[in-house]
Order: sequence, then structure tokens, then C-alpha cells
Amino acid sequence: MKKIFNNILVLGICAAFFSTSCVEKFAVGDAFLEKAPGVDVNIDTVFTSAEYTRNFLWSAYGQIYCTYTSGNMMNGAPIDALSDSYHCFCTWGGPIQSYYPGALTEDAQDTEDGNYQGKFSYSTKTGGLNSDSGGRVSIYETVRKCWQIIENIDRVPDMSEDEKSRLRGEAYTIMASRYFDAFRNFGGLCLVKKAYAVGENFEDGRSTAWETALYIDELIQKAIDEPGFIWNLANSDQAQWSGRLTRASARALRAKLWMFAASPLFNSKEPYMNYTPGKTTEFTNIEHVWFGKEDPTLWNRCLQACEDFFKDNEANGNYYQLIQPVTQDEAGYRMAFRNAYRYRNDENNHEKLFDAHPTQWMSSTGVDGVITENGWGWGWRGFAIDGVRQGGAVPTNELMECFGLADGTNFPYEDIYGEGKNPEGIDMFADRDPRLYETMAVPRQSFPSDVVGDYNGFKYIDTWVDGAMANDAGNFGSLADDAHTGYRKFKWFLDYSGGKMDDKFIGVSYIRLAEMYLIYAEALAETGNLKGALDQLHVVRSRVGLGRLEDKNRGLNLITNKDNLINEILRERNCEIGAECGDRVYDMIRRKREDLFTKTLHEIRIYRLDAEGNRLTGGDQRWNPNDPWPKFEYDKTAIQIGARRWWEPGGWSNKWYLDPVSRIEIQKGYGLTQNPGW
Repeated sequence: MKKIFNNILVLGICAAFFSTSCVEKFAVGDAFLEKAPGVDVNIDTVFTSAEYTRNFLWSAYGQIYCTYTSGNMMNGAPIDALSDSYHCFCTWGGPIQSYYPGALTEDAQDTEDGNYQGKFSYSTKTGGLNSDSGGRVSIYETVRKCWQIIENIDRVPDMSEDEKSRLRGEAYTIMASRYFDAFRNFGGLCLVKKAYAVGENFEDGRSTAWETALYIDELIQKAIDEPGFIWNLANSDQAQWSGRLTRASARALRAKLWMFAASPLFNSKEPYMNYTPGKTTEFTNIEHVWFGKEDPTLWNRCLQACEDFFKDNEANGNYYQLIQPVTQDEAGYRMAFRNAYRYRNDENNHEKLFDAHPTQWMSSTGVDGVITENGWGWGWRGFAIDGVRQGGAVPTNELMECFGLADGTNFPYEDIYGEGKNPEGIDMFADRDPRLYETMAVPRQSFPSDVVGDYNGFKYIDTWVDGAMANDAGNFGSLADDAHTGYRKFKWFLDYSGGKMDDKFIGVSYIRLAEMYLIYAEALAETGNLKGALDQLHVVRSRVGLGRLEDKNRGLNLITNKDNLINEILRERNCEIGAECGDRVYDMIRRKREDLFTKTLHEIRIYRLDAEGNRLTGGDQRWNPNDPWPKFEYDKTAIQIGARRWWEPGGWSNKWYLDPVSRIEIQKGYGLTQNPGW
């Protein structure tokens, strides 16, 4: 058999050990790690010093998946642009070049110019490193680093047994997360179960999807079993070490693994797609992408993982808790939600279970006016300009409708689009779920300025046609595309909020506690406990002041209608954790939601009405704060730029549920196979 991923097997220890992108810029907490002294490095050198060994592990931390910085996949557009919630208008972006026209190829992840078009890579070229180079590293480099640590850490002379055990737990968890990343993009994987030596052959080929799920679970169990793997950091350690993985991280990852594995993508009576005759090889096996049967009891594994997490948390004083609002109003709800998704854990914030610390494209200003590389400003410079701020992920009208009213009622205004369809001039953006305003910028007469600040000097938001902040207004200059649908992305950017961007250090959640409640809700619903599922949903929704879902939406019969409840759980996941770790895309994939992938998405044009109810267009239609707030009409139109092939009759194929495996890797002959349809 030929060697698996030749480049990986010859990667020098020195590269990971001395890399400025891995070590200097990856900080666990607020302080940056120092490079090791300038000496020749090999595996023996690394494990002669506790400091060297720690730095080697920190380099693996730098490869934890973050949708906004991982390998510059899709040429800078985040994965959310493949969902029904965001759309990419960048003509050079991967979605509009490869996915939307149905032009993705087997080798899209392996281009030499760095403009990676696929959303994830199986190869050595890309896949997770948060660095200025764009992250040209495979999951298998991370796997190899972790195995080297696990196999050699007992050699370190100046490290306690407790710390060795802790670092092994962290290495197992990082490795499991990287396998999980690939599992939900490709299915069954080549399972590397040790650190292969240079020149040593890999002979096991590709494992089935079921074997892969079990192996990831096995790695997680090994992490949990490490006696030194602590449940949580002490509050006194948060400033320096926020982001260190814990046993809670491993337990949460297990729940997320089995939520995906138990879902219909792999766990069905039939595979999502069969191989085309003539497209098979001696290695092809349909169970690489299918469990071979439908087993509803797999949801019991997810349920057990959730219960184990919450029992362990209770046994440790319920250290992890949802951040609660200080005041029961919009300002309080929004700040609680923002603290939960945006900022790292500290002495008052214990919601993040597993997060990545992006270190790419930093702002030039930081906390308290001190210049730092840890501010991660997505405002007017850096990654914001290169990607999302040029229209790489613009909210759709479908995302706006995902959010209900402030009392917990689902969106009620589906019938008011079109000229003359809103005779009362209803402001459909008023009195909404507070998370809407934290997710996207919509017309607002006023907002809590102590939370939001202002919008580039504005004390209101007038994104209607010809308003000062409209999508086609010259005020935005070259940034107009980021509001092309009539909306702007607010989550992460805190749009135009002077002084609000760089006030705290950022941590992008891979899993946070709110998602654990939502995973628990889904597992309860799938195992027949609909009332229990609704209770878990309410834990999350009540944080932002929403009423009980079943009480506010009685027509859905959520206490008895499982299908409706599952749909509501998916909607709630989108409202709570959308645009964090690509979960909306993966929810659509794991649930085989062809209906969502093929549904035409929409933008909106908002028209201000005069006193007679006529639309005001042309000239300057910005709002005068001395005038009453306007009444509106709304036109909902299909997105034209980058219209997706999937929306056309016959344009969808189930092959899109999983990405293609690189043809370059398949041709190396170690047993890797292509996914059906590619």
C-alpha cells in the first residue's frame, strides 16, 4: 500500500514547534506563548522539556476548527453561506464559484493558489490551522501531533503525572474533534490509530461510517478516563487559560457526535445515494457513507451522553451555567446572549464548553487602548474586508423570518409582502426576539445605546430604499455588497458599534452550554419525551425573555406532534447558535433537508410610506428623528446574483450532502474511495 498523505508523514516536529503561526499567535487565554529557544528540534528534543511539550500541544490547539479562519476554505466565505440563512455575493467566493452553480469538483480543496473552493478538505492542503498562511494543514497533521504527545509524554522528566494525564486528555479531545469535523463532511474516514513513522505504510484503507463514529467515541472515552483531565478551569485560571479543553468539552463533543450520527443522513433504511454503475473500485463500500440500516436506538446514545454531561456538571457544582440577563429588557437580553456566544469564559462567564480562539486578521487596537494582536476586530479591516464584509455571508429574508416575536410567538407576517399588502403599515421588525437584533441589522427607531453604541454616528437604522443605511446607499462605499439582501450581518461584527468591537477577547464556540440544552431537547424528542424536550428548549429561550414555545404557538400541537417539534428545535438552533460553527448547514445535511436546500431564498426591499400610504423612492429618504417613525411596505424577491443551481427543477442531487474526496488522494492507492455522485 502507498503511504497515506505523504506530506503529513514527513512533517518535521520543528515546523509545528517553531511555527510563529502555531505558537506565537495562538494564545490559550490572554497571554501569547513564547517560541522555544533556537535549537535543532526533533521528537527527542520536544519530550525532554515540559515547556517544549506544552508548546507542541498548543500548536495542535491552533488547528481546532473555526469556520471563519480554518484554512481559508471557500476562498474566504464562511460555511453559513451554503445554508438557507446567508448568501454569498462575492464573485470570487467559493460558494458563488463552485457550490451555487453546481460546479464543485473533486479537487476543489487542493488548488495550489490558495483559493480553496470546497468547504472542507480531506487532503494535506487545508483544514484547520488559524494562521496567516490560510491554514494549509490536514486533520491528519493534527492527529499525528496528538498521537505523538500521547505516545511520548511519559518521557517528559519535569512534568507531574497529573499534568501528563491532563495533556493526554486534551490531545484525545482535539483529535476526536478533528475526526468529527471530517466525519460530518465525508462520512467514513481513514482511521490513523498511532503516529506513523516516516516511510511507514498505512494499510487499513477507508473505514465505514459506523466504524468511524465508534472510533471517535472511543477517543472521547479515553479522554474522559484520564484521571488528570479536569472538569473545569478554576476562576483564577480563566484569564490565562480560557479555552483549555476539559472533561466537559469531551462529554459535550460526545453528545454532538451522536446527535449527528443518529440523524437520518447515515442512520436510514437506505443510503442517501447509491453509487453510479461504473463508478466503483475494489475499495468501494456503500457503508462508507451509510450505517447499513436504520437504528432509532442511536438517539439513546445521544440522550445518555447529554444526561452524563449534566450529571457530571451537577457533581461539580453546576460550574457551567447559562449567562443570565442583568435586566429583564431588550438591553439585558441582548447582552446576555452576546456574552454567551461572543466572549471567552471568565470568572462570570461559564457557558463556553469548547471554543476556538481565532488569531487571524487581528485589529490594530485592543483592550483599554493598548495595541494588541488579540482584539480580533471584524470591523473595517482585515478578514472583514477580505470576506464577509464584501458580501461573503449576507443574511437572507428566510433568516429574518426564523426569529419570532418578543413574547415567543413565531413570525406571523408571511402575508404582508408586496405592494398594497400591508395597508396598516406594520413594522414587522418591532418587538421581535432580541436575538434577531444581535444577529442582523434591521430597521429600528431606537435601540439600547448602552449595548449597541451607535451605527457610525446614527442613533437609528434606516435600511429602507434610499435611506442613509440602505443596501445601495453610497454611505457604505465599497462595502455595499454586505447589505445586498436589504440586511446586514450583526453577529460577531456588532455593526458600527464604536468601542464595542475590541472590548473583550473573542472565543468562537465549537460547543457551548446553550447547544447542550438543544441537543438534549432533540434527543428527548426523538426518544418520545416531547414534554421534556420542550422544557429544555425553554431553558434557552427564557434567557431572552421568550414565552414557552408550546403555549405561544398552540396551532403546532408541539406536545403531541413530534415532526413539528423537531422542526422547531432546528429553528431554535438557528436562532441561538447560527453563524457560530456552521451548525445550520450541518443540521440541513444530517436531517437530509432537501426541501431547505432547494427552496429559493429571498432578499427584501423595504419602502417608507408617506401620509397617504404611497411608497417614497428617489432622492434622500433618510429619517429625521424629529418625525414619527414611518410605516412600511415590503417586497420580497428571489435572490438573483448567485442564484443556486439547487433551486432549479432537477438541479439538486443528494451527492451534495457530503463533499467529494480529493481525486489526488484517491489515486495514491491506499484504499480511499470517492463519495457517491462525484
